[in-house]
Amino acid sequence: MNAHIKSMTLLLCLLLIPPAAAQQTDQIGGIAEPGDTPTTFENPDLVARYLQTITANDLASHLYFFASDFFEGRETTARGQKMAAEYLAAQYRKMGVAPKGTVETDNPRSPKAYLQPFPLYESAFEKAELFVGSASAPAHVFGGDATDGSFMTMFGGAGESEGSIVFAGYGIGDDDLGYNDFTALAEAGIDYDGKWVMMLADEPMSDAETSLLPTEGGTLSTWTTGRFNKLRAFFGNEESTPAGILMVGDLSPRGGTVSEAAMAQAAGAAGDIGNLSLDPPSGTSRSRFPTVLSVSADLASTLLGRDVAAVKASIDADLSPMVFESDTRLRTRVVNTTREVSSENVVAFIEGSDPVLKDEYVVISSHYDHVGMQPADEDGIFNGADDDGSGTVTVLEIAEAFAQAKADGYGPRRSIVFLNVSGEEKGLLGSAYYTDREPVVPLDRTVTNLNIDMIGRIDPTHPDENTDYVYIIGSNLVSQELHDINIRANQTFGSKVQLHERFNSKDDPNQFYRRSDHWNFGKNNIPFIFFFTGTHDDYHGVDDEPDKIEYERMAKIAHVIFATAWQVANQDTRPAVTGEGFN
Repeated sequence: MNAHIKSMTLLLCLLLIPPAAAQQTDQIGGIAEPGDTPTTFENPDLVARYLQTITANDLASHLYFFASDFFEGRETTARGQKMAAEYLAAQYRKMGVAPKGTVETDNPRSPKAYLQPFPLYESAFEKAELFVGSASAPAHVFGGDATDGSFMTMFGGAGESEGSIVFAGYGIGDDDLGYNDFTALAEAGIDYDGKWVMMLADEPMSDAETSLLPTEGGTLSTWTTGRFNKLRAFFGNEESTPAGILMVGDLSPRGGTVSEAAMAQAAGAAGDIGNLSLDPPSGTSRSRFPTVLSVSADLASTLLGRDVAAVKASIDADLSPMVFESDTRLRTRVVNTTREVSSENVVAFIEGSDPVLKDEYVVISSHYDHVGMQPADEDGIFNGADDDGSGTVTVLEIAEAFAQAKADGYGPRRSIVFLNVSGEEKGLLGSAYYTDREPVVPLDRTVTNLNIDMIGRIDPTHPDENTDYVYIIGSNLVSQELHDINIRANQTFGSKVQLHERFNSKDDPNQFYRRSDHWNFGKNNIPFIFFFTGTHDDYHGVDDEPDKIEYERMAKIAHVIFATAWQVANQDTRPAVTGEGFN
């Protein structure tokens, strides 16, 4: 998947949640406080001894390699992801942690013994064809070998969409700014249900940074800076759903031509990985959203039968909406290719020492995949140091600490599964395969999941000055006892990072409680904690590099997770399921 299509997965998610969620500014709770559950730690001196083997230097040693260009961005099913799986397997082998994969091999030293392969179905965009009027042959093509530069796909697309065209001005509905294209459509009696809606990008502007609308200081409004605000208005109306959206993309003072962007996007698409799913696609649709196309002003003028640049100039001069309907019939067809591919989870295992409790399991998880590469003149590799290299190397270090304890005769009473999954960036696919299709250990005997995803950076919106923090999400949704164990671990073993419940709620508009692999354990009512330090400006960007990681704090967070896992693995009873859950 190239950079444009790759970003659409995330942007579609942003489209579905309120604008505040994308900003990550809403605070649900404050510093975590324990409940009434007493926690007496099993062998606290041993906990202190072995958690000290987890160091900032060891974490950095792993991460500088794991998040290097060598692994090519670790995109699911790509070569880099498969090399990363081999690396993780080799590390577990080196530290003496047994394999628990599903591959049958005659060679017990083979890294394949740690792998859990799973099939995936890739649906990749091939081309979009645009038919005008009654023509039977496409008048314009994007993708394949015939991109003409007149349009490009932004996202979405049923197999075929057809309808007349409604021109909706800028697609802005904002009475506070004194400008409302939707009111103009209603007053004109124009219904866009089942029709193509054409709108101008951005808003009336005097230059690339200054709005003509009555904004504060002339700053650009969210109708320009919030890229998908316009689309929410059309996609959120169940009574009127357009056949598709045409965004006139090259008349804005912010610059750029559709032709140049289309050619660059098409040129970079050849090696892309498409949408992935655990089940075969049921049709030709790329998504359940209407097609959204960015079209050139020349093509827009042809479709409308009038000069769209002149229409824009008239709107800008009067700041008065201009809407109308064209009789031109427009039809698009999106062509996809589908093929079966595969990916791998990595599963390692320390068997418990108690003859009874060894048949219960603590799962410590991370996802090791990321979002791959894009064509670029300079750095085009998304190395994912924080997302989720930070969680993955932390799992390695925790595994090594437990392995050393076992080698010294202090192995955990319960068994521990170290699970590094793939496909998280494509929709939690690897963890879904593990829980829904092929659990390596029984789910009803899995007593806890501790999931680690992005614990290496500072969230710029963190509400406190204390940067020694970690967000804990989900624990008391299923088990207050697990929540309390985690807090006592932090208090007892000296790390004393700030355990913050900012996002620990089903009401969190960001919905972080269901946006990583713990979700697939929590939906089975397995107690879990999601450890997370927040997003940042480099999230899913090429600058998420290992030199930006806070290694000392990351080690402190790892100490808390290790101590929590130790307690759960060694106490007499499993953490009680007492919470409301989130099914």
